[in-house]
Amino acid sequence: MFSLNFDKTYFIQFTNKCTSTSDKQIMYENKQIHTAIETKFLGLFVNNILSWKTHIECIKSKLSSPCYAMQSVKPYVSLSTLKMIYSSYFRSVMTYGLLLWGHSSDHIKIIRLHKKIIRITMGCRSSDSCRKLFF
Repeated sequence: MFSLNFDKTYFIQFTNKCTSTSDKQIMYENKQIHTAIETKFLGLFVNNILSWKTHIECIKSKLSSPCYAMQSVKPYVSLSTLKMIYSSYFRSVMTYGLLLWGHSSDHIKIIRLHKKIIRITMGCRSSDSCRKLFF
């Protein structure tokens, strides 16, 4: 039997930035489904205009921790261990849903963090180009 948890069920009407959202109400079994502007769906923050700004800010904060951890452990571990830490803690978070949010204009914030962790891993200065260092 199909049943909805009305506390966790939301309705999002996708629009462009110029169009205002109408106040539609959806009813199921005489109960109203709440309208939302933004929600988390399968680990991705989705809003009604698909700007991805909230999602990028969320993963930006998640990716800052591995950058700090890499700086802390770098003197004590090998390059292969650093690459393993990068793959498990940074790359896995960064690439999840990348095909959806990667086209966003805010993706540059994630690229900057990616360059930072690559430079930390390879022992480069912040002014060095890391174009050839991506692995």
